This record gives sequence, C-alpha cells and structure tokens, in this order.
Amino acid sequence: MITTKLALRSARRQNGATLLMAMVFMLLLTLIVSSAIKATNVNVKVVGNMQLQKESEAAALHAVETILSTPFTAAPAASSVVVDINDSGQTGSTYIVSVPTPACASVKAIKLTELDAANSDDIPCYASGAAQNTGIAGADTGGDSLCSNTNWEITATATTPAGGGATATAHQGVAVRVPVGTSC
Repeated sequence: MITTKLALRSARRQNGATLLMAMVFMLLLTLIVSSAIKATNVNVKVVGNMQLQKESEAAALHAVETILSTPFTAAPAASSVVVDINDSGQTGSTYIVSVPTPACASVKAIKLTELDAANSDDIPCYASGAAQNTGIAGADTGGDSLCSNTNWEITATATTPAGGGATATAHQGVAVRVPVGTSC
C-alpha cells in the first residue's frame, strides 16, 4: 500500500512536469514557425524589388533603342518614352522613361585602313567613290577617308510606376557615320 501511495504522488508530480515540457516545446515550435514566416516574407520582398529593378532596366534599354531607331542626330532633343513592360495596357506596368538630349561627344575621322572594300557602305568613303587597289606594295592607305564617325551618348532613366522606388539608368554610346568635316 505504501508503494502505491508513493507511486501516485510521483505520477501526480510527473503530470505537472509533462504539461510544462509540452508547453515549452509548443512555445519553441511557435517561435520556429514565426521566424520561418518572417524569412519567407523578407525573401518575397527581395524578389519583388529585384523584379522591379530588372523591369526598370529593361524599360530604360527599350527607350534607348527607341531613340536609336529615329533620326535623333538631325535635331537632338530631350524626350519621354512610354514603355508598357508587359504589354498589358495597365498603368501599373507602364514606365515613363525620361531621355535627356543626346550628346555628341566627339567626331573622329575614319582611316582608310578601317574600311572594308567589300562593304557597300564603305565605298563612298574612298576618295574616288570606288575601292582603290593600286597594286603597289607600301602604297599610302593609312590616311583619312571621306567619312567620319560622330560619337553620341544617349542616357535613359526609368522609374517604376506608382513610385515603387526602383530607378535604372541606361547609357549607350553610338557612332553615326557622317561626311568628313561634319561637326557636332
């Protein structure tokens, strides 16, 4: 009988300890789950920000390509280019890209050695309008041709729609062939 009473007292004490241990493990499990949810939320925000940044970069590059496809050297002017990044027609995906006036950085004469006689675009740059092959070894072919390159710098800055915060700037240099003597 005495051993039964001791066993009952011991069992009652253990019941309290079991409940306490279960509560501690439940608290630890709750902390682990809440930290996992926080980490997931942070990762989702990082991926969202990266997506907005990449979309801004793509919009800026698209604006540069749009400017390059126009005769921008005739009358350089600042402009804005509207880019719908996913062709949805919704305002949430429409970027307005600002493009300042393209700047002519320099003019560089094209050397005769840089021309390709087989390229029809290079033929007008030769002195006679035709490729010259004198047949004399060491003949002077290192002089300037009748063409020059104007070097232009085009910059486009895209900002996310609805003030998302991501901004991307694209810089593109391009050479445009012009007759010799043309200035910026």
